[in-house]
Amino acid sequence: MARKRYRAALIGLGRIADTIDDEQVGSGWLYPFSHMGSYSEMPAIEVVGAADPYAEQRAAFGRRWALPASLLYERYEALLERERPEIVSICTSAAPRSKIVLDIVRLVREGHASVRAIWAEKPLAISLAEADAMVAACRDAGIVLVTNAMRASDVYYRRARALIDAGELGRVLQITGYGAGNLSHMGVHLIGAMCFLAGGPAPMGQRVTWLVGECESDAKAAGDDDLRGNAYFAFESGARGFVRMLPSGAATWTLDVIGETGVIRILNANEGYEFELWRMGQAVSGAAQTPARHMFPRPQKLWSAGVGQVKDIIDCLETGKAPNCPGELGAHLLEIAIGIRESHRRGMARVDLPLADRSLHIRSAETLAGDTPAALRAGRAQRRREGVLPAIARAEGIGRHPDAEDPA
Repeated sequence: MARKRYRAALIGLGRIADTIDDEQVGSGWLYPFSHMGSYSEMPAIEVVGAADPYAEQRAAFGRRWALPASLLYERYEALLERERPEIVSICTSAAPRSKIVLDIVRLVREGHASVRAIWAEKPLAISLAEADAMVAACRDAGIVLVTNAMRASDVYYRRARALIDAGELGRVLQITGYGAGNLSHMGVHLIGAMCFLAGGPAPMGQRVTWLVGECESDAKAAGDDDLRGNAYFAFESGARGFVRMLPSGAATWTLDVIGETGVIRILNANEGYEFELWRMGQAVSGAAQTPARHMFPRPQKLWSAGVGQVKDIIDCLETGKAPNCPGELGAHLLEIAIGIRESHRRGMARVDLPLADRSLHIRSAETLAGDTPAALRAGRAQRRREGVLPAIARAEGIGRHPDAEDPA
């Protein structure tokens, strides 16, 4: 067995920490999806504890992952001081996330914690000021801050990005993304993928410099709750983008990276991996150049995006590289979501980024719904997949917890 080199812990033991994996059994995604599931796949990681204010949640998590009660804490401060994890996942709802990150930095500075990397769920924060403070505090303390725009750590998306950076599409002209969901929550995945696939020297990809946005209604745009919308925007490179987070029908979760000489098309992008590569060429000698589909060169080793996040965190700690999904990206994606709303408020006017008013905020729908045991039980029952593919996956052992008292 490989020697365990890094001590990890989780704060917040709800859906994304754990039970989201149950929802993915039989889906097109590589497994596992959750933070704990991803840690469990890595021999270099030892999970040394977890914290949640709800006793019911702690008990359920301990049963599923065979963690003794002595490693399950009500207060995350006690967990950090006693168990001394080097890597910490923050899987709470969005509202307390900023305070937890700043508390971790303070405890490290005071010598009461040993955290070197934080894997924070999305959205990174509620307000731009909170996100700025999180990024600055971690940077000043030398703590790696990673956000969960996780397609940048997915092996298929990374293969697509490598082809783009190698010039196989020529100069990138436009990226379009058709999704569904709220801007600050699900928009992190779609807009984050678009920034990543825009290419460039930074691991996170390209920033958006200006945008024009439209939201689902004037009433929604006037409030501070998370909302749906569309936007046209410009990347640093000069490439353009269009994102649709209003219902997209049969195009839902489709991305196109359009270059001068080729296109990468990603279909069904929230349910699995359907990647297409189109290149310009002649069908026969003397014919006009036309686009033709080629076999997408798939990655030769596969692991889930969650496992990719853990691998990247370890690489950051061992080599000093910048993260695939840095805290700066999480802050920028929050700013894009707020910018789309601000554009609508100003009559669909162009909005330049960064935004001057850092007090602007969006209340995440996940925060509004809550992360209580009752809410999670109800959601888990609704989201469990049934049918032929889930049955096959369960027969193959996907979702099984062999050491747990309460297997999935």
